Amino acid sequence: MWRRVASRTRRAVYRLATPLDRVLRRSKDLLLPPAHLRLYYYNSLAPEAFAQACRNTRAELMTRGLQPQHRVLDIGSGIGNLAIGLVDYLQGGYDGVEIHPEAVAWCQHHITPRHRAFRFHRADVESSAYNPSGRGSATMYRFPFPDRAFDFIVLASVFTHMFPEQVETYLQEIARLLAPEGKCLASFFLLNDETRAGVEAGQSFLSFQVNHASGLCRLHDAAVPEAAVAIEERFVLELLGRTGLRIAEARRGSWWRGTAHDQDLLTIVLNS
Repeated sequence: MWRRVASRTRRAVYRLATPLDRVLRRSKDLLLPPAHLRLYYYNSLAPEAFAQACRNTRAELMTRGLQPQHRVLDIGSGIGNLAIGLVDYLQGGYDGVEIHPEAVAWCQHHITPRHRAFRFHRADVESSAYNPSGRGSATMYRFPFPDRAFDFIVLASVFTHMFPEQVETYLQEIARLLAPEGKCLASFFLLNDETRAGVEAGQSFLSFQVNHASGLCRLHDAAVPEAAVAIEERFVLELLGRTGLRIAEARRGSWWRGTAHDQDLLTIVLNS
């Protein structure tokens, strides 16, 4: 209870930053989210921190072969960092899906009117950390798009907040939505013998000392279970096999050695 009160208080304090930022900031960039949302997502008021996030996510797709005609699905689109990073390049279309209503509203009101190929959708699924009053379950969610609709699907720090059965549902949906030659970029905190040793030694960026009842993941905070989730790599591999997917490339993060936010990044494709 007290943690949720603290979270609401923190967000209220963040909101005080927005009017002050509007007064002090000389730049009138219409695609810069308000200060309180930048604080919430990036823990920084600096416009450059958001601009860097836009450049970083764009670079991840470009290095994996993104072309102007491709169609992109951004699951966990936040305040539009990937979308804004692509507005001067992508022509095939972009759809962002997000559970945070204020983030979706900002993107709909500021990005879509200026770039009509970029659309944003609210997924009202329940999350103890990010959408506690959500009306739906992630285990039952079906994305509102037709089969084989996307060339790239991106989940940046989404599976790091989901339980095993929810991850399975989303991977099933990714297998349905991905075009035959498409790619999915998804980040995880993956538990294997090496990373588990770092966690148990207390070296990891987040503690992950709470064992989940499933035995398939560990939690950072028992009071807010979805605040951060580390999942067993062997289970993810099993899920990929069951859903007709496979790993084309894996970039191992150093989160388990204490490097902040350095998650494991998998490039996932259909198992042809």
